[in-house]
Amino acid sequence: MQLNKLTASLAVVGMTMPVLALATNGMLMDGYGPVAAGMGGAAMAYDNGTAALANNPATLGLMAPGSRIDVMAGFVGPDVSAPGTFGKSSADAFYMPAFGYVKKQGNLVYGAGLYGQGGMGTEYANGDMAQVGVGRLIFPLAYSVNDRFNVGGSIDIVWAGMDLVSGAAGINFKDDSDFTGAAKGYSLAGKLGFTYKLNKTLTLGGVYQTAGNLPDLKGDGYKVEGFDMPAVVALGLAWQANDRLMVAADLKDVMWGSSMNTVTVTGGPSPAPFTQNWDDQIVVALGLSYKLNDALTGRVGYNYGKNPIPNQFVNYLWPAIVESHYTAGFGYAFNPKSEVNFALSYVPEVSVTGTGTQNAGLRIDHSQLNWQLMYSYKF
Repeated sequence: MQLNKLTASLAVVGMTMPVLALATNGMLMDGYGPVAAGMGGAAMAYDNGTAALANNPATLGLMAPGSRIDVMAGFVGPDVSAPGTFGKSSADAFYMPAFGYVKKQGNLVYGAGLYGQGGMGTEYANGDMAQVGVGRLIFPLAYSVNDRFNVGGSIDIVWAGMDLVSGAAGINFKDDSDFTGAAKGYSLAGKLGFTYKLNKTLTLGGVYQTAGNLPDLKGDGYKVEGFDMPAVVALGLAWQANDRLMVAADLKDVMWGSSMNTVTVTGGPSPAPFTQNWDDQIVVALGLSYKLNDALTGRVGYNYGKNPIPNQFVNYLWPAIVESHYTAGFGYAFNPKSEVNFALSYVPEVSVTGTGTQNAGLRIDHSQLNWQLMYSYKF
């Protein structure tokens, strides 16, 4: 009964509050949840709480028996400018709330959660702006086959919202909310993952996440065709070197080439195609955690994903071009039931100059400072 009430509440919240952010591996976050985010986003092969819903659901099988609730707030602080043309973007603060509940009963883990998946956003002095937010309402299920092998998956309700103003294209649709977009779309997607303990100290994990399968986004008389979130394949290792030190590494293939090609907006004076033609993106995530004492754990990490946008198609409205991420964080346990985790991510500036017929000579600079904070209660 309690789970049914929680599921219904999450569904209502999820459908009314798309989460806007300017993400960092293309349009995806570099790390979901502050435990993983503090370790460069590596999350495939160890217990990282209900952030597993957005990472690898099979890691839920690694948790201790009982229930867990995580409440999270995330902040993405982009610094974007197009010097000499559009100037500095004033869209410099995006917030991402998240929530997760899971229960492990015997060999089975189930629950529900709400996580922002990613997006991007800019706003310039001439009035041109774009905001894109994508999130998932996630229902996971994990099963411990034996002491070494866990499998897990999820059914995800995906939503997306978009605002877009382009004077040159005669496009103007937006709402007055920081958490929704005027044009919206909903779909179903999912994940399938595993973890396998190779020996006493080394665990292998992996996941396949389907594409968002988003339909055309519609609202305010406009229609956005061709926008979707990519399928992702990831594989990772976690090495428990000793009682205090754990090292983790993930490798992801983010398949932008199948999801971000030409985005066409209709409803203005004439159809407006925005050619994207993004490349697939290989993302490397490295991190370590060190238990300083029974209460305090420190974390550091590094994340790299090459800019997926070819220079001839880079757009000042959607400059998802950053590459390196340097991360740090900590966890503090007040007692065996209650803890807090925090992560900070510094993303140094990347500069790109357009080489295409529509953007020749257009320079874009982009850097970020991001954080995530989560409170967890176990019972």
